[in-house]
Amino acid sequence: MRKLSRRNWEKLAACLKKPIRAKKKNLKLLSFFLTLLFTISCLSSQRKGMASSSDSIVLYYLKKSSETPLFLQAGTWLPIASGVLAGAGPDQLDRAEFISRWEKLFKFTGISNTGVFNSEPIRLFTEDESFRLGELLFRAESEIPDGLPQAYQVIIKREDPIRPGLRIRRTIFYIRNSPEGIVLEFSELGQVLDFQTTYSFQDWTLVPIVKPEPSSINSIYLPEIRPEGLDYLVLPTEVEEVKNRILVKNGFWTANPSKKNVGTPTKKIPKTIEDRLRTLQELLDKGLISKQEYEKKKAEILKEL
Repeated sequence: MRKLSRRNWEKLAACLKKPIRAKKKNLKLLSFFLTLLFTISCLSSQRKGMASSSDSIVLYYLKKSSETPLFLQAGTWLPIASGVLAGAGPDQLDRAEFISRWEKLFKFTGISNTGVFNSEPIRLFTEDESFRLGELLFRAESEIPDGLPQAYQVIIKREDPIRPGLRIRRTIFYIRNSPEGIVLEFSELGQVLDFQTTYSFQDWTLVPIVKPEPSSINSIYLPEIRPEGLDYLVLPTEVEEVKNRILVKNGFWTANPSKKNVGTPTKKIPKTIEDRLRTLQELLDKGLISKQEYEKKKAEILKEL
């Protein structure tokens, strides 16, 4: 066997060290990313946890702590049920009454209608969605971890019939109960999400807690005729009302619809055709009407030209 020179031995040793170093480097990178993932997971678990869920609705509970995001901070959090069931009698955990009252809320919240004289909104959630949301919220309130008051992050998805399994329209909002009443704050309203492959439960539910940015794309419509105690929440530091943030006072749940600002009736100014077409396009973009409904309504409006 031919004897290797010292120089060849050094070359061979260098070649052997390279893959070992590379392997060590890869192991270090892998260890770093695993640690980072674990840390993020731990932080997420401290901020929120699963409260209840269905195939299309998920509730996360948010414990009030030093890690609670600033936009959710309040002097006091109260159980949601204590607000919804205000004045309902001695049984403060009556499921049927709780769901019935919760459904009432979404009869008076929606998206602005395209009609000229009709002041009623298009429902924010269907009757079935309102019922299931109330049911999940009641279950979560009945099983509050540690018996502590909490707020919720609610995520609702609707399957797109054109691209089932690949496209959804997602709505996200936060619920908390304070001494002033229950606050609903919307961060997404029918946002379109496209996936390259069939999405999983984690794909549409793993949403970070972020402060909602008020804009026209997440504004809630409240009709002129509605029960007392339902209005937009205006913080002391704000001048104008923010239409993605609603305050539901305790009296709302038992109040009858009443016309706000009763006085000299104001004459309604019909929208121009351009305004109506623009509103119609916004409804289509938000996924609140189908393409067929859009084309039908557009044709009706254009006939008036």
